[in-house]
Amino acid sequence: MATTTQAIAAPTGLLAHVLASHHAGKIIRTFPGPAGLTGVVMDYNGSKAIAYLTPDGKYLISGLVADLETGDNLTSKYGAEYIGKVDVIKGQPAFHIALQCASLSGITVGNPKAKNYLIAVFNPSTKLGYKIMGGMMGEAGNMQRQKTFNVAALKLVPVGPLAPAVLSAANPGRQVRLLHVLNQKPIGAVTSLGARFAQRNNTILSHIHVKLPFMVVYFPQAGTEAVLPLHSLMGLATAVNTAEVLGKGVQIPMDAGAR
Repeated sequence: MATTTQAIAAPTGLLAHVLASHHAGKIIRTFPGPAGLTGVVMDYNGSKAIAYLTPDGKYLISGLVADLETGDNLTSKYGAEYIGKVDVIKGQPAFHIALQCASLSGITVGNPKAKNYLIAVFNPSTKLGYKIMGGMMGEAGNMQRQKTFNVAALKLVPVGPLAPAVLSAANPGRQVRLLHVLNQKPIGAVTSLGARFAQRNNTILSHIHVKLPFMVVYFPQAGTEAVLPLHSLMGLATAVNTAEVLGKGVQIPMDAGAR
């Protein structure tokens, strides 16, 4: 079985040294992982994360680890057990939040005619919001490789003091400005239109009682809506993986190219 656990935990000294030397965090605890791996709960750059060490303690594996026999997402399972469950909102409440968030002004990446959206709402001025922004921009490449963009689009919605400047451009320019935020470069001037977009977003979000940052999986063609508060990059990876799975099950409408 793929989930057979090990008898002896891998040495953690090398990982602890690397984390300390880069001031990146610390090891909180270890646990028996699948197939001889040692699971590690880390405080990594201010967020808790799950990773795995090979038996010799020399190699670190991060991201999704799945049991191919059962299809279980083991990283999500261990995260719920050792970090805590993510308060996922589903059903009618998620549907209403998804509709509201679909109307927010942001940066759209992918198919502009898509009916399905993965929406990230974050404040890049905060430490966690900045990390979520960088994580989402990185996941955009994964979605491209998975061909998720054939049926879905990614919308990044910045809020906070930097939002008016980011939204003070057309969509391609907004992508450039968001990259400038990520790379800590000057963003550009704030226009009255950008300020209005940001204020309208704030008004809409004031009626959504979900703590930032959060992710909305809005796939009406798959009959799925969910809202996930993001406490770490692990939750972000789980949400993107969910969107990729849903995307593979959605058929592209025959008239998609005619609109």
